[in-house]
Amino acid sequence: MMVLITYELKTARDYTPFYAAIQHQGDWCHYLAATWLVNTTSTPQAIATALKPLMEGNDFLLVVEITSNYQGWLPKEAWDWINSRMYAATPTLPFINNYAAPTK
Repeated sequence: MMVLITYELKTARDYTPFYAAIQHQGDWCHYLAATWLVNTTSTPQAIATALKPLMEGNDFLLVVEITSNYQGWLPKEAWDWINSRMYAATPTLPFINNYAAPTK
């Protein structure tokens, strides 16, 4: 399953163990600040439970499962990563390379 992990860390401190814990959840992609995509066998609940002790009380966290319905503007490498793993996770669903460079 692919999950999106996004957060707002409000305390000025070293969050290195928090980032390491995200990376430990599975194969990951990190192209947006405070947002990670993780291909994992863990559930969103299990990931949130693992990350919570590494956060401060005023920090925010959201972990959600990603389905085959997604869209956005990312580098081609990010779309290649997403599509290769999303397709592997759900081989019966069609996928589209949604990469589109912004136009001026």
